[in-house]
Formats: sequence, structure tokens, C-alpha cells
Amino acid sequence: MSLPELLLGIGIGMGLSGLSALIPGLHPYNLIAALILGLRGNGWSFPQDLGSGLGIGVAVGYAFFHLAPAVFYQTPDEGAAGLLLPAQKALREGWGFEAVRWSGWGAWGALLLMLLSAPLWPRGWAVLRAVLMPHMGWLLLSIVAFMLLSEWPWGAERLPTPGQRLRAVWLRLGAGLLTFALSGLLGVLLLSRNPLAGPLAHQPLVPAFLGLFAIPGLIQGLTGSRPPPPAASGRSLSLGAWMRGLGAGVLGGAFAVLFPGVTAGIGGLLAGHATAQRDERAFLVSQGAARAFYIIGSFWLLLLPEAPTARGGLSAMLAPWIGPATPARYQAAVWATGLAGALAFGLLGPLAQGMQKWSAHPAWRWAYGGALGLILLSTAALGGFPGICALAAATGIGWLPVLTGSRRLNTLGVILIPLLLRRFGLEGGIRQALGLY
Repeated sequence: MSLPELLLGIGIGMGLSGLSALIPGLHPYNLIAALILGLRGNGWSFPQDLGSGLGIGVAVGYAFFHLAPAVFYQTPDEGAAGLLLPAQKALREGWGFEAVRWSGWGAWGALLLMLLSAPLWPRGWAVLRAVLMPHMGWLLLSIVAFMLLSEWPWGAERLPTPGQRLRAVWLRLGAGLLTFALSGLLGVLLLSRNPLAGPLAHQPLVPAFLGLFAIPGLIQGLTGSRPPPPAASGRSLSLGAWMRGLGAGVLGGAFAVLFPGVTAGIGGLLAGHATAQRDERAFLVSQGAARAFYIIGSFWLLLLPEAPTARGGLSAMLAPWIGPATPARYQAAVWATGLAGALAFGLLGPLAQGMQKWSAHPAWRWAYGGALGLILLSTAALGGFPGICALAAATGIGWLPVLTGSRRLNTLGVILIPLLLRRFGLEGGIRQALGLY
């Protein structure tokens, strides 16, 4: 184990995550993919310990740093979609910095619990995988059913007539079901008959995620009003609220780590219902905790000595560069995660303060316009015209929750439906019915 290489990798990974947090809609995994493509194109590689450090740095930086843009830029990814409504309220009322700080305390608490439980992960994951894998299809189907059935059309009860209430209810519920179905169909099409050319041919869902999550938020930022000046909410985070939120968030993050296709947003939703979270402070803590547990825990699975598992986009990209999973390398990765987490937690406050000032700057719209242009140009350059078409289709689907007020989590049908079809052996029949052979 080379300590200098590990630390260098952590520094590079956290730098990439911090850079991506400053640009609305930019995902750190996109930078990692560009780095790997550049190395492969020039016939270069990097040492295994550097690869491990890079993954840890990106995962920890992503878990902490991207809490700030989820609030101030309003451009959530698939793991922060559940944070959006409280983040919108916080930004509208001027206490966005407190929302980031409370979420950060949740992420820090989840990381501490992960470090304390690290000795249990290798053997515990091997046992859990052996127990759950035979039943994964039905478990995933139950999670999806709960996600769709638990959506509630808030505000419809205030309408005067039963007919108006009925229309309002089914506008939102129907839009959620339609969003889930259309995003799932898009996922099936992209994975079954990949139309993308160039470097994005190996990552066909990248344009879909950008269109479903990033671009709607950027368009809202371009067309919306400037957020109000910062104002203290007058509320503090009590120990009880932190502990309730932390428990729910860790539970949700564990859901997301255990089940493929389940992100931190879905895990946080399940945990919030299971623990009856109502307090905004506890909810923000839980979202930060679920996000950190999911992002960091998913990468840890790749390093487990007894049952290494590639789970999530970061692990899939870095798996060829990590090397063998040994007890010594896993122990070093755990210590490195603690070091990176302490650094990221310390930097989160200054980052959030800077974003809060920038969001009130007269030129703040230029950031959204520049990010939107960057997404369009990079997708065209890396995926060609088919990539632009996939991006446009995903943007249309991602705009449905914005227009109707339904959950953005429903857009995760893009990965959940293909995964369910594969688990139940229906993938071939669906392809044949859609003429995708």
C-alpha cells in the first residue's frame, strides 16, 4: 500500500467533486469518465492505490460538497431528488445556508457510523448478499410499488368542489405514473438498442440522467427569480432532531446500498415513511445522511475483501483501476475515508457561504446558461446526434414533475424498470414486443 499515491488520489478526487459542485448541473462522475477516457485514449494508466484514493475522494466529496448546489442551484441528481422541496423552501425563505449545514451534519453522522461499523462490513455484506439475492426481484418490485403508491397530492383538499379535487388528485398521481413509465421506456430503449456513438456509447444512460435531472433545474434557474437575501430561520438543530434524522437517513442509505437501482432519494423516502419524519430539520439531516451512506457505502462494496461488488456508476468506472480487494487495502481505505470526510465537512461551510453569495449576484443566470451550454456541447461531442436526441427526450420527461408537482423520484424508472425486467426474465419478451432486435 502506497500512502502517497492514496493521498494524491484523494486530493484529486475531492478536487474534481469540488469543481463539479461549483458548476450547476455538472456531475463529478462525468469528470471521472472524461479522465478515464483521456487516459485510455493516450494509452496511460494510474497505479491501483491512486485509483482507490481517487474513488474515495470523489465519493466523499460528492456526498458532502453537492449538498450545497442541491440547495442554491436547485439542480438535484438522482440521489438528491428527495431534498428538492425542502431546498426550494429554504432558498425561497432565505435560510439556504442552514439547510446545507443541517444536511452536512447528517452526512457527517452517517460517516461516523460507517467508520465505527467498518469491521462488520466484509462478512456482513457477504451474508446479506447471500440471503437477499434470490429474492431481489420481488423486493425491488415492492419498493417500486410503495414509491408510486405513497405519493400524495398535497393541496387538493383545499379545492371547493369534489370534481376539482378529483382532477387535481389524478393530475398529480397520473403524471407521476406517466413519468415513471416513460422514463422506464427510455431506459429500455437506450440499454437494449444503444444508439449512441463515440465515447458515450459505453455510458448510454448519461444523456438520460442529464435530461431527467440537470436540465429541468437549469431551465428553472434561467427563468426563475433571484433568491431573497439570506435570513436566519430562527431555528437551531437540536440533538433530538439530529438523532432522529440520522437514524432515518442511515436506514435509508442502507436500503440504497443493499438494493441495486435504489438511490439515496428512494432510500430516504422509505426511511422517512418508516420513521414518520415531520420535522424539517430532521428531514434535512436524514437526506444528508442517506446520501452519504449510499454514495460512500456503494464504493466501499468494491473494496470488501470477502465479497467485492461493483455497485453504482463510480464503482463501475473505477473497478478496472482498483486492483485486488485485500484486508490491508480495505483497512487503509477506511482510514482514508475518515480523513477525507473530516476535510470535506470542514470545507462544506465555506463552500455553502460562497454559493449563497453567488446565488444573489446579478450575473447568477450566466452560471445556468453556461452550464446548459456545456451539457449540450459535451453531449453532442461525446454522443453525437443520437446523444442529443436522447437528451431531448429525457428533458421532456424530466419536465413533467416540474409542471405537475409530482415527485422527481419517478424519473428513476429509467433504471428501475430495465432492472426489474431483467430480474424477472422479461427483458427478451419486451424487446421483441417493441421490435428492438
